[in-house]
Amino acid sequence: MQIATFNPMRFMLYSTIVTVKDSETEGCFLKIDPTVKKETIYVCVVTLILSMLMESVFLIIRHWQLTVLFGNLVGAGVGILNFFLLGLSVQKAVKSEEKRAKDILRASHALRYALMAILVVTAVLIPSVFDMWATLISLLFATVAVYTRAIFNKDRKNGSISAETAADQPDIEGGEE
Repeated sequence: MQIATFNPMRFMLYSTIVTVKDSETEGCFLKIDPTVKKETIYVCVVTLILSMLMESVFLIIRHWQLTVLFGNLVGAGVGILNFFLLGLSVQKAVKSEEKRAKDILRASHALRYALMAILVVTAVLIPSVFDMWATLISLLFATVAVYTRAIFNKDRKNGSISAETAADQPDIEGGEE
């Protein structure tokens, strides 16, 4: 008798790439929610800006090497991929029953952290290819992007508006002249 064991890698693969057969989609991949796309693009833009800033700092302190670039590219790429996979997992979990949703998120968590652990170990063990500090710092850029997004959304919900937006709005108190 064979006992079935839970394999999070296989479960994540099957739960992320599913066959969706309905009138709206054609093909075998999960349709990506527009919110997941929008937030992932935001994380990519912030990560790109922070990556350029970090590269500049390494240039200014005269520690820039090609390994810094490679570490930055791989760390930022894995950070963005981690965020995107989280978005896909949440999207799939929302459409599932509670028990299956918990399994999907648990498997996603295990897979994403395994991916980051592999990256960190690789950066530490192969310093001739990846600068460890550039890799680790750029891995955090996606997290910084998520927190900055939360801060900006909080400001919008509280009624705070930017100076540009305020300048475009008519004066409410004095009326129009």
